[in-house]
Amino acid sequence: MGLFNWTGINADGKKDSGTIDGENLSSVITQLKARKIQITDIKEIKTQKKVRRGKVRSKDLELFSRQLASLIQSRIQIVKSLDILANQVDNPYFSEVILSVKKNIEKGNSLAMSFAEYPKVFSPLFINMINVGEFSGNLDKMLNRLATYIEGYNALIKRVKSAMIYPIVVFGIAAVLLALIFIFVIPGFKSIFDSLGKGLPLPTQILISTSDFIRAYIIYMAIGITGLIFGALKFFSSEKGKRIFEIIRARIPIFGDLHKKMVLARFTKTLAILIKSGVTIINALEISGKTAGSYKLEEELMPTITNEVSRGKKLDIALQNSGFFPPMATNMIGVGEEGGDLGNMLDRVSDLYDKDVENATSALLSIMEPLIIVVLGTLIGGIVICLFLPIMKMSSMVG
Repeated sequence: MGLFNWTGINADGKKDSGTIDGENLSSVITQLKARKIQITDIKEIKTQKKVRRGKVRSKDLELFSRQLASLIQSRIQIVKSLDILANQVDNPYFSEVILSVKKNIEKGNSLAMSFAEYPKVFSPLFINMINVGEFSGNLDKMLNRLATYIEGYNALIKRVKSAMIYPIVVFGIAAVLLALIFIFVIPGFKSIFDSLGKGLPLPTQILISTSDFIRAYIIYMAIGITGLIFGALKFFSSEKGKRIFEIIRARIPIFGDLHKKMVLARFTKTLAILIKSGVTIINALEISGKTAGSYKLEEELMPTITNEVSRGKKLDIALQNSGFFPPMATNMIGVGEEGGDLGNMLDRVSDLYDKDVENATSALLSIMEPLIIVVLGTLIGGIVICLFLPIMKMSSMVG
């Protein structure tokens, strides 16, 4: 297979250009003629080695959606638009994905089908909305809606991450400082105590023994802790690990409630955008369940909810029966159903939970700040007291 650059006159009599792949030059010419293109120039180009693995950030996907919408609004052909965007993105893997999507379209596939080839990059929500946009002729509007949705999702995640990063960074710095104290500071005091030749108080003996142990086994401890952290991250990034982590997190005060509010915000936001885009309620529920970020909701509750709705039960009743959705949410959804304005009402519910998440993260930070001060103050204060106990004991004896 080779990749070829071509220029020519298209079926509308306008100059056009692009890239196309084929077995050889003859097969490429045949493809272009089938598309009623009069070739003026064609040459093979050397392709770079394929990027087999990679990751696309949601921020990149948001920018891609907005740019593709702008190009479509400017009446630029979809193939040409994808070619332009593939050359603009910084992520080489994403660039390869876009070029592959473009090639699939050139073979006659729809844009939604081409995106569906990369489920790790384009979610079911993304693919379904693109599919609706293609059939309705509102592809640019759907892309803009997707970009707005991704932007809101990123803002939600950013708020929660900012609340989590602060205590992790503080405790990380504290751990390093404590290690330095045990490795370099306490041994200096030990030599002073040894020169005194007096018996040490039990807390001071424990502190010095701990320092000796850490100095003797610091390398093994560092390797063990590093391995434990990477092992835990590896396990909790697996499907089984994610399920177990969700169960554990749900039982932790504050964190469990925060996660549930995030799930509710994401579920209602996704359901709102799908319903307003014309996706059927059953498909919208299935997609929203998959993208909500909760295995319990997706695997245990959504099959029952979608089954009840498909049998004619009202959405608010089906959600209420699941026991997962609070009365406030189900009541508002019921009002939206009755008034024929379900999509906008779901948006309002999502905004309320977004605000709840923001308030919960602020409350979490306000609780953690004094807690961190107390914990670190207790540790440092305890070390200082243990170190000065012998000195105070000697002073009392002299007095």
